[in-house]
Amino acid sequence: MKHAALIVATQLAIPICFAQDCNDLPVFHANGGVLGGAIRSGKQCLTVDLKQPRQFDIHAMRFLSLAGAPLLTIGCENSSTRQCGEGADIDLQNHRIEAEVDDMKGIQGGDSRNLRIHDGTVVVPGRGLHNIGIDLTNLQNPGSTYARQPCDKIGEACNSGEKLSAITKLVPYRETNNIVERVDVHAGAIGVRMVGIGNTIRNSVIEVDGRNGIGIFGPSPTIENNTIIMKGSGKATPDDGALTLWDGNGAVIRNNRFIFRNQFAKAPPAIRLIDSTNAHLEGNTFEGFDRTVEQTGQSSYREVK
Repeated sequence: MKHAALIVATQLAIPICFAQDCNDLPVFHANGGVLGGAIRSGKQCLTVDLKQPRQFDIHAMRFLSLAGAPLLTIGCENSSTRQCGEGADIDLQNHRIEAEVDDMKGIQGGDSRNLRIHDGTVVVPGRGLHNIGIDLTNLQNPGSTYARQPCDKIGEACNSGEKLSAITKLVPYRETNNIVERVDVHAGAIGVRMVGIGNTIRNSVIEVDGRNGIGIFGPSPTIENNTIIMKGSGKATPDDGALTLWDGNGAVIRNNRFIFRNQFAKAPPAIRLIDSTNAHLEGNTFEGFDRTVEQTGQSSYREVK
C-alpha cells in the first residue's frame, strides 16, 4: 500500500509541475512606487498591481515629475540588435497598472516583435505627448519619422510637389505582429500607439480624455471588437482621430464601437486614414461623431455594411 500511495502521489505531482509555465514578471520599488520590467521571451505573469503615487520632492519643493516614464518596461535581451520582448507573452492577470502622476506611460514596449499583452487595466492621466497607455515603439515621435517629405527637401528626384512613400523611401517598416487584447486602457492623451507590420488590437476598451485613441503606423493592422471612447479635450490637430492609421495599407477595422463624449467640443473623425490604401471596414458603430471616416493623402477603403 505504501508503494501504491507513492505512485499515486507521483502521478498527481507531474501535471502540477508542468502547469507552472508562467514566470513571475519582475517588480521593483522606485520613487515610492511599485514598477515592473520584463526582458526575456516566453510567458510572464504580473502578480501584483503596479502603481506610481505622487511624490513630493522636498529639495525642489515640488511634486516629482515623471513625464514619459513607464510603469512597466519591456526591455531588450540583446542590446546590440535591440530585440525587445521578442516573442514575449505578458499576462497582466487582471492586475491594474496605474499612475497618480501626470504624463507617465503605462507600458513601454520598445522594438518589440511577436509580443502579446493581455488581460489587465492601464490608467495613466495627463495631456502631454509622452502620456500613452501602451506604447509599442521606441520612437519619440513616429509621426515625424514616417511623415511624407517633399522630394526636393531630401534630395530625391520626383515631380514637383510630390511626396515620397515612407514605406519604400524613408525608414522602412518591419514585421512586428504585436498583439494587444482584453485590456482596459484609460489615458489622458493617447490610448495605444504601435509601429510596424501586422499589429493587432482586439477585444479591448480604449478611453482617452484627449483626441487620440489609437495610433498605428504601418501596413496590415487589425483593429477589431474594441470600444474606443474619446472625450475630446485639448487643442485639435490634423492627426486627431479615435483611430488614426499612417501607411495602414490593407487594414482590417471590424466590429468596433466608436464613442465621442463631449457636447462642448467638435469631434474629430472616428477613423482617420493617412496614406492608407485598401482598408476594410465592417460592422463598426459610431456615436457622437459627425465624420466617420476621413482620408488624407493616398488613402482608400471599402466598407461592408
